[in-house]
Amino acid sequence: MDSKLCDAQAGYESLLTGLIPALAGANLVYGTGMLDSGMVLDYGKMVMDDAINHQIKRIVKGLPVNETTLSVDLIKEVGLTGDYLMHPSTLSLFKALSAPKLMNRENYENWTAGGATDLHQRALLQAQDLVANHYPAPISAQAQKEIDEVIRETEKELGITPLNTKA
Repeated sequence: MDSKLCDAQAGYESLLTGLIPALAGANLVYGTGMLDSGMVLDYGKMVMDDAINHQIKRIVKGLPVNETTLSVDLIKEVGLTGDYLMHPSTLSLFKALSAPKLMNRENYENWTAGGATDLHQRALLQAQDLVANHYPAPISAQAQKEIDEVIRETEKELGITPLNTKA
């Protein structure tokens, strides 16, 4: 696939086509990993879209506003002229709010020393790792039973001969 298809515009489009419906209440994302009007499926873009979708989910969920997240006790402790950035609670709250694993947060020198990979290259490496090493946990027996029941009911409603039995 031409890697030029998966550029900044592709990411921008993924963000907007996911965020706007999510803010309106949609709970389904369509098109993950798709490029060229859905004619191409790219594993790297799928990983990128997954990261975007996680951020959208976080945005829609909102941020908790309470004494802890507002750091009320910290403000009392540190005062007006103290150092908030070096306080352990600041770092822990920051990590909870901003932890994109796919993004590179290094300075330019470290980024170039590390190979100067772009987002799509890093996503492709992550996709290759997932394909090679990810083994999802099986669903529970109860969940499988419920899925099978939905399938049986749907086949019955549609008058379809079940695929898992002999006609």
